[in-house]
Amino acid sequence: MEFILYIYFCIVFLGLQALFVFEKNTSLSMVMIGNSLIIYHTIEHQMLDLLILTILMTVAQLSRIYRGI
Repeated sequence: MEFILYIYFCIVFLGLQALFVFEKNTSLSMVMIGNSLIIYHTIEHQMLDLLILTILMTVAQLSRIYRGI
């Protein structure tokens, strides 16, 4: 995998981590931006397996933030 993809993963991680608590809107923004960049990267490089996994995980991440768990 390319280095830029790890940066996208870090953006999602920062939105989900609980060491430094962000506001809900900030967490949602970071998760959406990070996952959007990952989805763009997977489409551009034809990585179907990572695309499916990212879409499934995006739903799980957004529901977790929305419910506050």
